[in-house]
Amino acid sequence: MIPRHIAAFFLAIGVFLPTSRCVIAQEEVASDHVSCERESREVIIQAPVIEQSGTIIRATGGLRFLQANKRIEASEGFYDTQTATGELRDAGFTTCEAANPDYRFLARELRFLPNSRVRVRNASFYLGRTKVLTLPVFLFRTGRGVVTRNVFPKPSFDKDDGFGLAQDFKLADSDRFHASADLQVTTKRGLMGSIWTEYGLDGTLGGLPGRFMSYDSLRSSALTMPQIPAGRMPCLEDVRPTGVARLRQFGRFSLKQRTYDIRNTGLVVYRQPELGLTYVVPHINLTGTELDPRLQLYPQAAVSWGLFRESPGNAVLQSRLRLDIAAGLHAFPMGRYAAVQPMVLYGVSAYGNDDTYRMWGYAVEASRLWPNGATATARYIKRHESGESPFLFDTVDMFREYQGAFQVPIGRYILGFVAGFNRDVERVYDWEVLCGYRTDCLAGWITFHSLTKRFHVEVAIINL
Repeated sequence: MIPRHIAAFFLAIGVFLPTSRCVIAQEEVASDHVSCERESREVIIQAPVIEQSGTIIRATGGLRFLQANKRIEASEGFYDTQTATGELRDAGFTTCEAANPDYRFLARELRFLPNSRVRVRNASFYLGRTKVLTLPVFLFRTGRGVVTRNVFPKPSFDKDDGFGLAQDFKLADSDRFHASADLQVTTKRGLMGSIWTEYGLDGTLGGLPGRFMSYDSLRSSALTMPQIPAGRMPCLEDVRPTGVARLRQFGRFSLKQRTYDIRNTGLVVYRQPELGLTYVVPHINLTGTELDPRLQLYPQAAVSWGLFRESPGNAVLQSRLRLDIAAGLHAFPMGRYAAVQPMVLYGVSAYGNDDTYRMWGYAVEASRLWPNGATATARYIKRHESGESPFLFDTVDMFREYQGAFQVPIGRYILGFVAGFNRDVERVYDWEVLCGYRTDCLAGWITFHSLTKRFHVEVAIINL
């Protein structure tokens, strides 16, 4: 007679229906492609007692659940192979490969939700063997390339806010509706933060691997790192969007939210509230050749209305109706992993005090990906303006500028740098440097921003 635990093991291997056993082995793409990983869809459940009814698998007596890099041990639970949903009790969860993982959740209840979401209740979070957090409820997404940044508080210091401690909160995360809050306590300004909501009117909100080319990103001169130290990218076959919302409704409410302005680094904005609609245009490619989706720019058109005030400056709430348009295209065939993309932008605002303000301009961006995951981007932006605005944050900081950024992995370390050059006054107006380290399941990094003299430390779970 076959021993019970061996029989259970072979039973576990054989009970998966074709809908959940689409096996894609993790693999490195050939060296002439950008480094990426395919995500395995195979599920393995090991337990002393396993029962199957239709697409439902139930396991008791202590079970082990394996799928891609998810490793879970629980007392009992069930899993639906058709919907990829289920529930586990007294579960320990990690995505680390080591026998002594860098992090893990110990949760009273763990639920697999549709579209690669996981919710844990009454969970303790451990770094190594040390318990650092207790979470009544925590929701996160899983999948290759996913980064979860709302577990750990983020310490910082800058010359205007002093010492600060920030925390992101995911308030809602469904297929078509996202809501999040970003709160920060600082020694000089007290409580700061904002709430952001987005709803997909004609589809889901996830799945676009490229970059949104918003009007704000070209108007405000805001410098951002190319990406955080998240490890290898997902492969192209795993990131092509389907059923993604193009028409989106958004809302924002902010309390003393910092805004990027090179003329006044301490400027804060109150949005109470701002509501609007955005239409995301598919990537425009005139070359007839395929471009890596991660280099694609998505043109946008947005209309919004809100009540605003800023400090220092306009202390009274003032209404603003605004139209923003930014469009770009891929016009020069340079291969799959390089692009030179021209852009145009236009914005007009009408205020409650009868002022109107317009800005228009153009830009050119050159970007490149390398086989080891390194990235580089360079931009030239030219802007014009007319009219008057009651707000400093709403106007152009400079009219001609160059921007450049790169990010390079060196083993488990990663180095990033971004800088802007003001062509109007012939000097570098801002730069930021990033240094990070990653394991197979955690990443940590520190940034220094020269304009605000700001240090920022962050830790994230990667490759969920």
